[in-house]
Amino acid sequence: MNGLGAGDEGAISDVPWVLIFDPAINVRALGEIQARGFRAAADLVDRFVNLADHNPPAVSETAGAGSSDGESNGGTRRPDVEQLLDSWKGIIGQVAGSLRGAASPQRPDAAAFDVVASHASGQVNVRASEPGVVSTEVWLHNGGPTDRGTIVMRCGDLLSHDGSVISSAQVRFDPDAVPMPARCSRGVAVEITIGDDVAPGRYHGTLLVDGHSDIWLPVVLNVEYAEA
Repeated sequence: MNGLGAGDEGAISDVPWVLIFDPAINVRALGEIQARGFRAAADLVDRFVNLADHNPPAVSETAGAGSSDGESNGGTRRPDVEQLLDSWKGIIGQVAGSLRGAASPQRPDAAAFDVVASHASGQVNVRASEPGVVSTEVWLHNGGPTDRGTIVMRCGDLLSHDGSVISSAQVRFDPDAVPMPARCSRGVAVEITIGDDVAPGRYHGTLLVDGHSDIWLPVVLNVEYAEA
């Protein structure tokens, strides 16, 4: 089946990727994906119907009794219903996959907070090979119909097994306050400043969400300086 042309009106590629985190854009994108799927499905059905109309089976009175494959002597076989169903299932699968991709812009194993279900998943992993600022990303999800206001995250001190400490003051978030309207996802950068006095080692901490006492994420910072 021929794919839809690049010039089709309402194509999802018309939406800049940086806007997928806006809830209004998300709704529009999902609608466009569904519309493309339905247009493709309708086109497939029209093709099979037209094929059947233009190639009617020529059934002769002397057709052999052994013609069990749907063909008559000198006739043309109608489109296979099973083939139609397989093609239909393929289109539905592609549309479903597109919807899953649009609804889940982040990696499946990404560190994330679900502020509706009060659930956290993943782990915040950061690696530093020299003094400076290192960063990673945490996702906030609001899949419900209610605006959750502004979300603020907090991180405690990072502690190594030998008692070395990286103060919580060295951990910041960008943005530091995150608006969470209904049905949206937001990515937040977690930035840690590694000072010259920080000893190599593995540091552990805890990431919390203000107003959600039951959800938290472990933070693991590996400081491994390259040998000079």
